[in-house]
Amino acid sequence: MKVTIKQVAELAGVHPSTVSRVFSGNAKISDSTRRRVMAVADQLNFHPNAIARSLTTRRAHSLGMIIPHTQEEFFLDIFFPQVIRGLADVTYEQGFRVILAGVDNPEHEPEAALRLIRSQQVDGMIVQASRVGVDTTDVLLDEHLPFVLLGRPVEDKPKISWIEVDASQATFEAVQYLIQLGHRRIAFIGGRPNMVVTLDRLQGYRCALKEATLPCDEQLIGYGEFGQDGGYQAMRTFLAVDRERPTGVFAANDLMAIGAMQAIQEAGLNVPHDCSVIGSNDSPIAAVTSPRLTSSRAPYYELARQAAQALISQLGDEPAEPVKRLIPCQLIVRDSTAPPASSNGKHTD
Repeated sequence: MKVTIKQVAELAGVHPSTVSRVFSGNAKISDSTRRRVMAVADQLNFHPNAIARSLTTRRAHSLGMIIPHTQEEFFLDIFFPQVIRGLADVTYEQGFRVILAGVDNPEHEPEAALRLIRSQQVDGMIVQASRVGVDTTDVLLDEHLPFVLLGRPVEDKPKISWIEVDASQATFEAVQYLIQLGHRRIAFIGGRPNMVVTLDRLQGYRCALKEATLPCDEQLIGYGEFGQDGGYQAMRTFLAVDRERPTGVFAANDLMAIGAMQAIQEAGLNVPHDCSVIGSNDSPIAAVTSPRLTSSRAPYYELARQAAQALISQLGDEPAEPVKRLIPCQLIVRDSTAPPASSNGKHTD
């Protein structure tokens, strides 16, 4: 026998209209009431007709997100599973689904977003970190579709909501820690050079060197495309510079940091005796590498939760004000960092 909204309402102790509002994603329902209704719905195996509900409410009850499905490192990095878990936890509680659309090139993200919007498959979009030259935010503003950006926009505007880990401050603190250990030749491995988060990290790196009155050697700045091989190749380049090699390196994610450690060890050098390494994101593998990796812990789960909550608030009867928020990171010190073995960056026995 088909379970009705009235049966759910009776068992949950609410009016049938409250059940309808819960499944319509209405932001005015209290969390306790929403959880009670959802628990009863699960108990009775109640599933509202999505098509009929969409026609009634003119809502898809879905949030969209574009992912670069051809980029293997995207799925290997801790960022993606934490973000999906954060989004799923909030959307489930609020009666929404998450629809993922893949693109084979980040430059195709705007047209993929447009397809989701114009086919009325989503009510709003979670948009990943901004890239210079890719105008997804402008497309969404033109379409008047609610969205929240995971990352700072290239050009901030009053109507744009964004939530980001404080990449600049996190990088500043990581490089500052290396300086406090006594390092003076510190390399930087960023992600894709056209991403705002990479520019933020580079700014934090330069600021830490400047505050310590250390020169910024452009030969010690490289990019690793967020992959292990990218970190490996960047580190090989650093080790081949004509001047003194670096005694410390910061990488914008743990995969690149692991690649850098591989290059250091293949060169017959020791981590951290000859070169200290710091990663970012504090993925589970950071605690089991040899040596264990010092890493800047980025709370991507919380980032995604706050982004989903902000987006659903925008979909309410009284849309919330735009959110612009930086979330702090935490440096987790392990065995891959230590004071430099010598002042000249050369191996000493």
